[in-house]
Parts: sequence; structure tokens; C-alpha cells
Amino acid sequence: MPSASHNYPSQQVGLPENVTDPLLWRLGFDVARAHELDASGRCGNLGCPDEPGPCPARRQAERAMRLAQQDTVRESSPADDSSSDEVRMPQRVPGSGLRAA
Repeated sequence: MPSASHNYPSQQVGLPENVTDPLLWRLGFDVARAHELDASGRCGNLGCPDEPGPCPARRQAERAMRLAQQDTVRESSPADDSSSDEVRMPQRVPGSGLRAA
């Protein structure tokens, strides 16, 4: 019988301390990692051909990661729509074996 195990990038990183919904955060992380921008600034996923980045899937994944975390006080006003809302991807856990594609 074939193995049903998968290698998800989220299994190779630690959860941020303020995560309240680990499953949602890990799902968002995996989708965001699958839709990283290439050198030209376009989505590198084959499902988003020539989609300028960040693609809708990446934006929704980042939103899921934010929703999975406790509310934090923002330094800027809510009306300020700057790039400070961008989710920072955590570094891999040392020795995890996760390699860049």
C-alpha cells in the first residue's frame, strides 16, 4: 500500500507564539509557500500563469495566517493600508531538510 504521508512546508517550521488556530495557520503557510513570487515578481505557481504577484491565492493565504493569530496592536492607523500587514514567513527549523525549489 502506498504511503499517504506528504511533505508540507508548514511541518518544517515552528508556529509563531501568537497562533490560536494552528491548522488554519499551517494551511495558509503551505498555500503561501506554494505561491511565492519568482525573480520577475510574478507568482511562481503553475496554477497562476503570468499572474502578477502577489496572486489572489497568496493574498488569501496571508489573510488566513493573520486570522489564525491573536490580534496584535498595530502601530499605524486602521485606515493606513500599507504593506505592514504582510505576513512574514518564518525561517525553517534547523535540520528539517526543507530545500528551496
